[in-house]
Amino acid sequence: MVMADKPTNREMFITVRLLTEAQLMEEIGVSRATLRVWRQKGMPYVPLGARLVRYDLSKVMEWLEQRKTASRAS
Repeated sequence: MVMADKPTNREMFITVRLLTEAQLMEEIGVSRATLRVWRQKGMPYVPLGARLVRYDLSKVMEWLEQRKTASRAS
């Protein structure tokens, strides 16, 4: 059996789809104001300019899951 090579950093980066604020808002059903508050609380995002950001949906979902788990433990 032949094992597939581990993808390079470049290949992994290329497969990540970054969402706009509007796309993320639609995907998870929250407002723009909520996204901005969440960013201030540490939600992961990718700054591409002074006012341009994108979001990796998988990282955002991980962040939300961690917050859900943490709040239950409190």
